[in-house]
Amino acid sequence: MEYELIGTIVPAVKCILKPGEAMYTQSGGMMMYTGDINYSTGLRGGVVKSVARQLLARESAFMTTYYAEKHMGIVIFSTTIPGTIQCLKLEKGSSMICQKTAFLCAEEQIMADVVFTKRLRAGLFSGEGFVLQKIYGEGRVFLEIAGDSIIHDLKEGEVLYCNSGNVVAFQDSVDFNITLVKRMSTLLFGGEGNFLVKLTGPGKVILQTQNQMQKVKIYENQ
Repeated sequence: MEYELIGTIVPAVKCILKPGEAMYTQSGGMMMYTGDINYSTGLRGGVVKSVARQLLARESAFMTTYYAEKHMGIVIFSTTIPGTIQCLKLEKGSSMICQKTAFLCAEEQIMADVVFTKRLRAGLFSGEGFVLQKIYGEGRVFLEIAGDSIIHDLKEGEVLYCNSGNVVAFQDSVDFNITLVKRMSTLLFGGEGNFLVKLTGPGKVILQTQNQMQKVKIYENQ
């Protein structure tokens, strides 16, 4: 499958599908298609996983798959926020943990399941709740990034602290936890909230420059 990232403010990914190739997305992710493209909508991964995705992650239980039949076709998937698109190529046996809103589209061999944070405190105070998405399989997956993406490759035992709204995804090998802001002055007047995400390597971490939680607060106040 060939692809091209297009646009600058609210970008999209143009997927050029050969016969037999397919991409899937959640409801509303497709912008347009042309050529010999057909599609089908269903409960991807079975009824239990699909219902869990809708009830827990508050995402549609249905996924739509677009595939080229006898000839080539083009499908364009667009983002919903100003920012960028991050393409990840997963190898067999690898996986990424992503925030619920990050998934845009993926090749058919990629699976997206609902997972829970391992620690109760992380679920309570991270701003993401208990529910995240685990993306695994062999192929390409495209993530929505609010703003620009910053990628860190953490070594064994290396620690990164950040705001929960800036976390997009991290490898399954990265330990995800929440820590209390230490200094009382920062706690009271820093404006960053009482808790920070603590990510401990080894593994890859993807951050976004736009704090998604702050963005939600701004919209709610308008």
